Amino acid sequence: MQGQNDSQYESIIKAVTAIIFLATPHRGTNLAKILDRILRSTILTNSKQYVSELAKNSFTLQKLNEQFRHVAPRLDIVSFYETQATSIGLKRTRVVSRFRQECLYTYVNTSKMIVEKDSSVLGYPGETSKALDADHHNVCKYDSPRDPNYVTVRNVLQSIVSKTISTNRSDKPPLSDRFGSQDLKSLLEITELPDIDYIFFRDQWAPGTSDWLLEEKGYFEWLHARDPAPRLLWLNGGPATGKSVMSSFIINSLVEQGVSCQYFFIRFGDQRKRSLSLLLRSIAYQVAKDVPGFLEGLLQLMDEAIHFGTADPKTIWERIFKSILFSMRASQPLYWIIDGLDEADNPRALLKLLPDISLSCIPIRILLVGRRTPGLVDVFERVPEVLNPNSISTEGHLEDVRCYIRQELTMSGNANFKDSIVQRIVEGSQNNFLVSLAESCCPVVLIISGYDLPLID
Repeated sequence: MQGQNDSQYESIIKAVTAIIFLATPHRGTNLAKILDRILRSTILTNSKQYVSELAKNSFTLQKLNEQFRHVAPRLDIVSFYETQATSIGLKRTRVVSRFRQECLYTYVNTSKMIVEKDSSVLGYPGETSKALDADHHNVCKYDSPRDPNYVTVRNVLQSIVSKTISTNRSDKPPLSDRFGSQDLKSLLEITELPDIDYIFFRDQWAPGTSDWLLEEKGYFEWLHARDPAPRLLWLNGGPATGKSVMSSFIINSLVEQGVSCQYFFIRFGDQRKRSLSLLLRSIAYQVAKDVPGFLEGLLQLMDEAIHFGTADPKTIWERIFKSILFSMRASQPLYWIIDGLDEADNPRALLKLLPDISLSCIPIRILLVGRRTPGLVDVFERVPEVLNPNSISTEGHLEDVRCYIRQELTMSGNANFKDSIVQRIVEGSQNNFLVSLAESCCPVVLIISGYDLPLID
């Protein structure tokens, strides 16, 4: 990243076309704090600054990710993640002998996941993520050339090198090679990619939440439909029920499966992100990163001097999607995740465009996320059957709230007492994460013989 602004490294920076990450903690790891405390407590070593900077969502990592997102679009990115826990040493465990009436101690091996999957995968458009059957020590250490992990990494390297050589040997490179992502950004007048919002909501996700959605029949049919017909799914719920965080969960799940996923977060507090124009231009830019033929078609529009930044959404839809994308052929579907539908300037305008995707030769699956308002309910009831519309409600899934509270709540007391407090908060939350968070942060006071004893910090 530092070489971007140093002329001494300019030739090297231009030569980099791909990056492979092996269990890299892009969002940090919870074990960094433990290692930092160990180093502080020993006489022979001192705390290292780089260790503390690897803490979960540290400022240094957030700054680095913010800088890298501007470079990433021109690179092929492959992220490998570990799937096995790593041994971190022996832990002394007390065992009470009932016969000898004494305490004995034994040592057991302790294993932890060093870098979780959600930290290893960036979630950028066009990124490829792959699992390795290894712990953190062995993601880059292989037994032999026949080791399955070695074969997986080798094949990725071979594919990247072959692609680079093929591009360099081409006598007449296509438009997509002669013009980079910056030219496409300029054409579509894209100033900010949606990965900023994705990362923001993804970092708020609590492990164990949203898993229920993967088992929903409606979601399964939307994801795995075998026919090329379009699919429209509406994920709806009340305010503050974690819908945007769930959107980031879905995006992450799709990226991990290696499918072509494009997304956009409509934000009420940002006027630009409420416009249908920016939504369509952003989706088009992301599709172009995954579909080379579509990128070629878009770049040919450069000679037409169309100002897409000021063009009305209907023009963008006609010139980019209906004229170019929908006429292309591909066997693998595109998955579009659009979050915050109810916060858009004109939700009805978007829904009026969607029936046109039935004309697309490329299968397109669209998931819309937003509040269940009377206006949107009325519009969805009129959606043509050709889109195979369906809906899923986020209401009533208290297991997410319960899991979230358990991770946010800090308190003393035995397990039964903690469970009773969690249950009280869940029952009073009304499926609202903001209410549950506020209640879990309030002190619980137990009255004993006139004394107030705080049980939660």
